[in-house]
Amino acid sequence: MPNLLTLETKKYAIKIDNFEGPLDLLIYLIEKNKMNIYDINLTQITEQYMEYLNAMEELNLEIASEFLVMASSLLYLKSKRLLPKQEEDEEELTEEELIRRIIEYKKYKEISKKFKENYILFSKRITKMQEEIELPKRKLEKNYENDLIPQVYKDLLERTSQRLNQNAKNIEKIALVENYTVASKVREMVRVLFKQKRFVFNKLFSIKQKDKQEVITAFSGLLELSRRNKVATNQEEIFGDIMVEKK
Repeated sequence: MPNLLTLETKKYAIKIDNFEGPLDLLIYLIEKNKMNIYDINLTQITEQYMEYLNAMEELNLEIASEFLVMASSLLYLKSKRLLPKQEEDEEELTEEELIRRIIEYKKYKEISKKFKENYILFSKRITKMQEEIELPKRKLEKNYENDLIPQVYKDLLERTSQRLNQNAKNIEKIALVENYTVASKVREMVRVLFKQKRFVFNKLFSIKQKDKQEVITAFSGLLELSRRNKVATNQEEIFGDIMVEKK
């Protein structure tokens, strides 16, 4: 993981690395603090995790929604330790489930690293074999007409010009259509819910102000958040406003 930025805090320097996801960051913090993965100091890990997100915010770096979701889960688990033991909701993340996910992700990272090393080694061997292969040498014809090379060069310029014109037309067509992803709209809604408790979907993604494709994509993201029980939605009448609240 290449180091990108470093932010000095009152306690120590936080290194902003290119982590692939929240579990990647958690493994880094666990290894950095030399903790037993089966006996994690949840309070310490949560504090360092939040400091990392605060550092990203101070550096004006965009925080992916999965990092924010994990932050809320860690704070919830930390708060459960301070409260009397209650009946656990099957939908909520438990400490045992978190540890299981971390272990599985660590195994996945180790396998991926091994696969990458083998792939690099294989690529080097293929490259070496290609360098050792001697290609048959082609002799240049001695006799050719004087205008052959100018004509070939002229034809090459014409074909290149035609391709450039065609590519320019294709790029113009692509530029007219702006693509939206469900993940980007989910991140946008999650950021809004972190700032406020609820919002009106019809106002945030107004069909009068937004492209129809963007509104449809955002609605698909809302359905996914509702399916995962991350938000609560309410619509009092058909075609009425859709109220979205975080759970």
